[in-house]
Amino acid sequence: MNGHAKIIGFTPEPDRIVSCAGRISSTEGSACALYENSAGNGEKNARLIGKILSSGHTSVTEHAVVNIAFENVSVFAEQFIIEFRLASFTVKSRRYVDFSGAGVYEPDFAGCSGAGEVFRSAVDSLFALYGRLVSAGVPKEDARFVLPYCFHSNFYCTLNIRELMHMLNELTYGRGAAYPELAALGGELFAQCEELFPYLVSREPERYSNPAPRIPGERARSGGASPLAEVLSGPESPERDICRAAALMRGYEPAELTSGETLELLRSILSAPRARELEQAAFTLRFGRLSLAALTHLTRHRMQSLCPPELLSCCGYERYVLPESVVAAGLESEYRSAFALAASAAERLRAAGMRREDGVYLLLAGQTVSVVTTMNARELAVFMKLRCCSRAQWEIRESADAALSALRGRWPLLFSLYGPTCYMTGRCPEGRMSCGRQQEVAKKYGSGTGL
Repeated sequence: MNGHAKIIGFTPEPDRIVSCAGRISSTEGSACALYENSAGNGEKNARLIGKILSSGHTSVTEHAVVNIAFENVSVFAEQFIIEFRLASFTVKSRRYVDFSGAGVYEPDFAGCSGAGEVFRSAVDSLFALYGRLVSAGVPKEDARFVLPYCFHSNFYCTLNIRELMHMLNELTYGRGAAYPELAALGGELFAQCEELFPYLVSREPERYSNPAPRIPGERARSGGASPLAEVLSGPESPERDICRAAALMRGYEPAELTSGETLELLRSILSAPRARELEQAAFTLRFGRLSLAALTHLTRHRMQSLCPPELLSCCGYERYVLPESVVAAGLESEYRSAFALAASAAERLRAAGMRREDGVYLLLAGQTVSVVTTMNARELAVFMKLRCCSRAQWEIRESADAALSALRGRWPLLFSLYGPTCYMTGRCPEGRMSCGRQQEVAKKYGSGTGL
C-alpha cells in the first residue's frame, strides 16, 4: 500500500492572523485590537489576503502554521521533503527501530511487462538480508544499508504556509513532478489546503516547471576515491573577521590582537548563546563518501546551504559503505551481494522500459554520494558538537572528524576550539547515555592526533 500525507493541525482561523499581518503596517490601532476586530470577518479577511498575495507580499502567510503527518511514504520521498530547510521534522529512527516489516512503495511500472515481479523479488531479497544481518547481531544502523530507497518512512513536518506552498509547488510542478509518488503527495496536500484555507493557496506551475541548468561541455562524472571531507573554500582569516565583528558590535574599532587574545575572544564568543559574530565566516565543504543514510543526517542541519545530489546521476552500485560490524559477523560477502543484486535488478528493469525516475527506488541506503555544503562558523559549531560525539552514528562522525581535521589544517586557531559538546563546553549533555570518556575525548580533540 502506498502512503499519503495528511494535515493534522493548523493555526486556528488562519485568515485572521494573516490578514492582520497585512493590516498592521498601514492601519492605526494596537496589534491586539486589530486581531480582535478581525473576528467574524472571514470573507473580508480573505479578500484582503488575496490582494496582498497578488502584490507579491507573501511573507504575511508565514504567520500561519500547519502540522503534517507523512504516513508510509518512501524514504526517497522523506529525503526530498526534509531538504526544505524552513520546516521542522521528526522522523522514525532507522538506527533503533527494526524496519523488517516496514513495507515499500512500488512504482506502477506502466507498460513494463514483468517489471513488478523483478522489483518485488529484489526487494524481498534485500529485506530478507536485512533480517539476517539483524539476527546475526549486526546493529540496525548498519543493517539498514542494504534497504532499498522504496521502504516506508513515517514522520511529522511543521512549517508555515509560505514554505508549504513552496514545497507543494516543487512536489507538484517542479523537481518532484517527474516522480509520481511525489507529485501525488503534492496534489493530495494541495487539495487539503484548498478545502481548509483556499485563500492561502498559491499554485505556480509556470514558475516551478523550469528545467535544471545544463552543465556546459563534456565532463566526466565524479567518482572514484574521494576524501571523506575536504575544504573547497573559506575566508582568508576567519579569526580576524569574527573578532572584528565582535568589536564593532560593541562600539569599538577593531584592533590587532595577539594569538592568545584572539583565542580567548573566540572561546568567549563560542560560549555565548547569541554568537552572531561566528556567522561572518562561511566555509564550503565537500563530503566525498556519504551514504544515503548519512546524507539524511547531514540534511537535518537546517542552517546550511546544502546542494543535494541528483541521486540517479550521482549514485553507483559499486560505491557503498562497508560497516565493520558486517565484516566481524562474517557476512561481508552476503552484504556485498546486495548491491550486485540491486544493480542487476535495476538493469533488467531499465531493459524492460522502466521510467528513469523509478530507478531511484532500487538505490540502497549504503550507496555513497559526494555532497557540497556551506556552513558558517556558528553552524559548524553546532554540527561538530553533535556529530563528533561518540553517540553520533559512526559514519557521520567519521565524516565530521575528517571535516574538522581539514578545517584545522587551514585555520588551526579557530578550529582548535571545535569538537564534540563535552570538548567545547566542558560538560556532557547525554546524561545516562554518556560514554563516560570525557578525558579521553578531550585528549583526542585537544591534540588532534586522533582525527
